[in-house]
Amino acid sequence: MIALAAADRLAQSSDNSIIDESLTVSDWVQAGIIVAATVVVAVLAARLVRRVLVHVVGPGFAAIVTARLVGYLLFLVGLFYALTSLGVRVGPLIGAIGLGGLVLALALQKLVENFFSGLILQARRPFRVGDTVRLGDHLGIATDIDSRTTVLRGLDGAVIRVPNSEVAAGPIVNLTSEPLRRSELEVGVAYDTNLQAAQDCLIEALGRVERVSAEPPAQALLTRFGSSSIDFTLYYWHESSVPAELAARHDVILSVHQGFAAAGITIAFPQVVVWPGHEEDAQPYQGRSGPIAAAPAPGPRSGTPPALVRQLSRWRVRPGLWRRLKPGDEPRPSRR
Repeated sequence: MIALAAADRLAQSSDNSIIDESLTVSDWVQAGIIVAATVVVAVLAARLVRRVLVHVVGPGFAAIVTARLVGYLLFLVGLFYALTSLGVRVGPLIGAIGLGGLVLALALQKLVENFFSGLILQARRPFRVGDTVRLGDHLGIATDIDSRTTVLRGLDGAVIRVPNSEVAAGPIVNLTSEPLRRSELEVGVAYDTNLQAAQDCLIEALGRVERVSAEPPAQALLTRFGSSSIDFTLYYWHESSVPAELAARHDVILSVHQGFAAAGITIAFPQVVVWPGHEEDAQPYQGRSGPIAAAPAPGPRSGTPPALVRQLSRWRVRPGLWRRLKPGDEPRPSRR
């Protein structure tokens, strides 16, 4: 509908012709010179803007796209000026182009959203190319931000492309923005362990690992009573890259195991205790047994036991002789 309205508007505004006067050779030459000069100026301006943005925001998608937009804008200005010199009525043409651009933007809404999200990411720069980032459920090294997606190289070597709109709207965790990063490791000891000695052993084990940073100092803190152990949580700092994290965790586990083995401390593991039954009193009833008295069972609302109700149903009782029977009363047979 918008495109049809634009076409009707363009047709109504150009009753006779879009070009008002007949053109001469000099007019065409002048328009050609304007277009050529515009192209040169647009190219030079785009290169200049790109160099400035590379120094300001760094190389990447934002510098390239912004430079191209500046070049395209200058080219359009020069083109419209050249058309005006030829006597072309530019007003209706601009209106038609604007409405057509609106229709195109609505049709390509998702692509436009990803495009501007990429510009925002390049301008805000929450991460750089080469940083290890976690974008939602994806973890990898950022390699590029193009007009539609953010490209990651996974830790397994796979290439992951995440739409820029999802990256801009979701959480961004930059693991390598700082030189050091902290990790945690849980260690459980048996309940009969000397906890102070175990803590000292853990601190000493962390101090023997070269990949663990001395500053900030590592910590070993008690955190909870587990089902089979008393748990410590080790807090230690290391280089922020993922390979350094994995290597540091390996070294910490090895050092803790060696330290506990030397100190005679048991690393707790889930245990199941089987009770044979002979440790307690094997004769809870003193070896005697006797008759089991029947406990009162719930009956009808009248309080009469169900067995008595069934017995009463077998007797024929004359009308008017019913009486309320208490538990334990025997029914009297009717006389014939």
